[in-house]
Amino acid sequence: MKNKVVNPVRQRSDNLSRVRWPVFTALVLAFLLQPVTGFSEELPRDTGYLFALAVADKPTVHGVGERIRIAKGLEPDRVAEFNGVHEAVSFPGDTDPDADDFKEEAYGQLRAEIRMTFAELSSVRARIEVIKQSLELLRRMVLTSTGLYGEGKLDQGQALQAQLEWEKLAGNLQLLEKREKIYSIRLNVLTGTPTENSVPILQPLQEYRPDFDSRTMMESYRSRRFLDLFQQLIRQETQPTGEGLHGSDSLDVEADAFITVVRISLESLYQQARRYRTSIIPKAELAHSIRLELYKNGKQDFSSLIEGLLYLCEMRSEYHALLGETHGLKARVEYLTGVVID
Repeated sequence: MKNKVVNPVRQRSDNLSRVRWPVFTALVLAFLLQPVTGFSEELPRDTGYLFALAVADKPTVHGVGERIRIAKGLEPDRVAEFNGVHEAVSFPGDTDPDADDFKEEAYGQLRAEIRMTFAELSSVRARIEVIKQSLELLRRMVLTSTGLYGEGKLDQGQALQAQLEWEKLAGNLQLLEKREKIYSIRLNVLTGTPTENSVPILQPLQEYRPDFDSRTMMESYRSRRFLDLFQQLIRQETQPTGEGLHGSDSLDVEADAFITVVRISLESLYQQARRYRTSIIPKAELAHSIRLELYKNGKQDFSSLIEGLLYLCEMRSEYHALLGETHGLKARVEYLTGVVID
């Protein structure tokens, strides 16, 4: 009987395929099928709950102003400033003996600040979850690639790539976790909660398409701008320069331009987020599945799997960033107009 001649190259390829296919099939399919969920089974809270918490002790107008002033001094990308450099907050009631008359305005601005911080925090938390899922898969890829390299089944460059990408993604996670902590402190300040308390689970952000009465928004914005400029003059906080108190026509133009730009911006953000959800992310998932199939058949290298995973992670993260930007802008408009546009 003749001895069977074994092709060493083919045998090595078959062995490598048997080693890598079951492992990565399970990992990647688990990633693709697992949705981004909350941090626990705790009931998610919305902005209404947080606002009710903020006014439960019926803070004074001055107290509301102090909360907003302190919260504005907390920025996620720099050391908090408590030396008066950050924007101060002042309401008409600060100099009026009957401050309760201005509580509605103060509480409205507090609500808007809570909504802005809610949007930022909810968006960051969702991005953190996306990255954590990808990091776990990369961690397993690192372990597998190290083993394959030790057996001579993977070159050193591809083994190192998995490690480098894991470290880069871990660095991004640290930055987001820093922002999450600072946004949590800001939200606690606004709600009058001890800063060391954990912020509850927040309801996930939904895609928002602008749906508000532009005329009402413009009239409200114009009135608030006029009042703000008038107060500056009577308090002598600024010297009259000819630009202090605009005429009626100027404020009309300003209000119209502002609301028009807001509507365009919100519509653009909505379209981008929708495109990510309905087209970009599904295509990224499909492309990654195709790479996985090619890898199974020995037609795609290890690096391609890593690239596909990272691209999918990036697209999902950007989607949540768009939702945060949308709801942050929406809350900012509410802050400037005093009109809740849900």
